[in-house]
Parts: sequence; C-alpha cells; structure tokens
Amino acid sequence: MKNRTDKILLAVFLLSLPAYAAMAYTYITYDFGQFNPSHFEIWFARRFLFWMSLGFHAVPAFCLQLLLCRRIRCWAAAIPALVIVGAVLLLAYNFFTATGHDTLGWALLMILSIAPAAGCVLAWAAYGCWRLYRKGDIRESRS
Repeated sequence: MKNRTDKILLAVFLLSLPAYAAMAYTYITYDFGQFNPSHFEIWFARRFLFWMSLGFHAVPAFCLQLLLCRRIRCWAAAIPALVIVGAVLLLAYNFFTATGHDTLGWALLMILSIAPAAGCVLAWAAYGCWRLYRKGDIRESRS
C-alpha cells in the first residue's frame, strides 16, 4: 500500500478488531464484584462494556469497508455489505420461523448485526463525499 491513509485504515482495522473481541469477552466473563468496588464503579464498568461490546464493531467494519472502497474500483468493494445484509436476512428468517425462547437469541443476533451495517453505510457515505470533494463538486468556491 502506497497511500498513507490506506495504511492508517488497515492499522485501525487490525487494532480495533482484537480490542472489540477483548471488550466483548471481558463483558461476558468478568466478575465485577471481585475487588470490592463501589456500586457506581460496577454500574459504570458494566454499562461501558455493554455499549462497547454492542456497538464498537462498527469501527472495524467502517475501516474495512472504506479501505475496500478506496483500493478496489469495482463491485467487489460491496462484498462486506452484501455479507452483512445476507446475515441479517438469514437471522430475520430464523427469527420469524423460530418458536418459543429461540426468537430471543435470533433477535439478539440481529441487534448485534446493526453496528457493522452502520459502519458499512458510513464508509460508503464517507467515500462518496471524498470522491465529490476530489472531483471538486463540494469544495468552497471563491468568487
């Protein structure tokens, strides 16, 4: 990769993916009461890790999608978005065909797939604005 921005996007992608995995693992397995913290510290740590594990994976999805948009000039850049849409459709199908408490699990998985979809949409929007700026359509014109 020759472009500095592409190297930064790749580095952020490679660093944020294990950071997300560590936050999600910590939220799932950590015993918050083992060091005798205050009630506010437990509440804050649980809320912080909950929201980070719920929505932080938009960052790796954003970086990967924007990197693909910048480096690949064909429809192959849409592969991550298509995979996410396919996963959401599969989860929605399973959600509507499941019975009993299984629907809760499928709904949770659908909720977890919102953040990568939002990351892909934001990457497409940023790439579109960047192309318009580069072309000169949205630059400030001085008369």
